[in-house]
Amino acid sequence: MTAPDGDGPVERYLDEMFDRLAGTGPAGRRMLAETESHLLAAVDEGRARGLDAEAAERAAVTRFGTVTAVVRNVPAGTRDVAGALRRLVAGTWIATGLVMLWWGGHGVATWLLGWPWTKLLIATGRFGAQPDMCGRPWVPLYPTADCFTQYRENLNLVVEGGDRDTYPFVGLAGLILLLAWLLLRRATPLGTHAWTPPPVALGLGLAVPFGLAAPVLIIYGIAGLYWQAQDWTLSYLTAGLLAAVISAAAIRRVRASATAHPIAALPVKAFSTDS
Repeated sequence: MTAPDGDGPVERYLDEMFDRLAGTGPAGRRMLAETESHLLAAVDEGRARGLDAEAAERAAVTRFGTVTAVVRNVPAGTRDVAGALRRLVAGTWIATGLVMLWWGGHGVATWLLGWPWTKLLIATGRFGAQPDMCGRPWVPLYPTADCFTQYRENLNLVVEGGDRDTYPFVGLAGLILLLAWLLLRRATPLGTHAWTPPPVALGLGLAVPFGLAAPVLIIYGIAGLYWQAQDWTLSYLTAGLLAAVISAAAIRRVRASATAHPIAALPVKAFSTDS
């Protein structure tokens, strides 16, 4: 290539692509060969237009597209154990972030809905403490607290057994994990098939557990309306509804992936050497 040591723009591009294609097997080798062929053809065309070698290589690489964008749709090798482990790690990363976001998110939703929910239960006498919940004589546990404040503070913000104080931090940590994944996959090998779990497998891995949990949580929350104490009902309803939304989104993703047409390994513009 252009540099005496063979380290010109095209060589650097191919070296990076070689690293990104680890674990893709024959498909990766074919892409690397095709990429080299098209880049060399584009360099020759640039030289024919009067560009020097360095400029011709830079123009060819720029027109071809970033390595991440080009290799994103190359399927991983079916017998690549290391690749399977990488995809397992990535899938665990995504699932962990989503579960944490779900847990923290339903706590936030419960907290936001706690005000109208408490007023509704007081108005309908659904806490089951006494016929007229805030009527007189009313002897609060804490004399300085009014009836509404005490009942609202007694609401469970997360499903039974969870820590009512840590849910915002758990949700924020989950959001950070997911945002980190989205950002890193755009500029690192995390965006390639060597790291990204298959959409169908990832979608089913999320849709099934959330889909099974959603009706159980919702039914348990609804049943709580007919029992003596409703401190925990709202948290179960918000957790169940949010789980149902996640499951539905995952199922939609699975269906979209299953019906999508195969995408060519190289972008259309990569085959063209036109200006």
